[in-house]
Amino acid sequence: MSSNDAEYEVYALRYASWLDRKKSELYFRHDLYKVPDDYFQLDCFFWLIRNSDRTILVDCGYDRERGEAKGRLQDADPVDLLASLGVTPADVDHVILSHMHYDHIGNVGLFENATFSMAGAELDFWTGPYGGRTAIAFAAEPWEVQQLTRLRDEGRLTLFEDGEVTAPGIVVTRVGGHTPGQSIVEVSSPNGTVLLACDAVHFYDELDFDRPFYNFADIREMYGAYDTLREMDRDPKTYMVAGHDPAVMTRFATIAPNCVDLTRPVELPARPRSRKSPGSESLPPVARPHHCATSHDHGESILLEARA
Repeated sequence: MSSNDAEYEVYALRYASWLDRKKSELYFRHDLYKVPDDYFQLDCFFWLIRNSDRTILVDCGYDRERGEAKGRLQDADPVDLLASLGVTPADVDHVILSHMHYDHIGNVGLFENATFSMAGAELDFWTGPYGGRTAIAFAAEPWEVQQLTRLRDEGRLTLFEDGEVTAPGIVVTRVGGHTPGQSIVEVSSPNGTVLLACDAVHFYDELDFDRPFYNFADIREMYGAYDTLREMDRDPKTYMVAGHDPAVMTRFATIAPNCVDLTRPVELPARPRSRKSPGSESLPPVARPHHCATSHDHGESILLEARA
């Protein structure tokens, strides 16, 4: 484990795989792209970031009972996946929530010793006048929203505006698009920067072919996020990790069943990945807190203390 306070091990933990939907159901206006339609696998992940000082999660998955109620089974229990890497829920210091869909926030209650952080725009949306509309509310149960408002009221949930430096070497940036507060996470490792796109990019094809995922709050912000991520991905020492793409499991080294080491790439395509240049109507790149590999003199900061 790295002794550098600002460098981390980073892992993707896959707890579910779905293969019941076609590309035409997962991509917005799939018909315009003139490509075959077939069933397409969607994997569900959460992410572990750790060094000798801190243990941090990005998202936490859904639990078995509530997943089954939605017809979404687990392939592995998130607690068991953490255990395979020597981590218990009690060990987790902090959880970064990329957004408030149930497959990312469903296990918040497991981490009783942790603090949490998330974009304020996300909680504002889900507690506002539109979060309960039928076409939206399926993605987060009322009790899940209430759980996060309680964490905020207890002082355990920190809300940021545009981004935060969670700890030395970890930068979170709100990009929006998929949801109003959708965020990405940059993590410094001994081998380079791991870029967790979370649901700003579900599948690598979204960047390769500039075609959006079907579920979004703001299409302009989604395209803007794609452009920002493409630019970040041009750095050969940045490892882009899509939020739901099964290719993650083959692009990085397997270290345990359903767990890959995101600092050890196995097979990465030539960069930049995108086959389509951003259009002239693109939003400007998202302003981000200072890059995690350099000094942190921009953006909000909660800077988790190292363990005693």
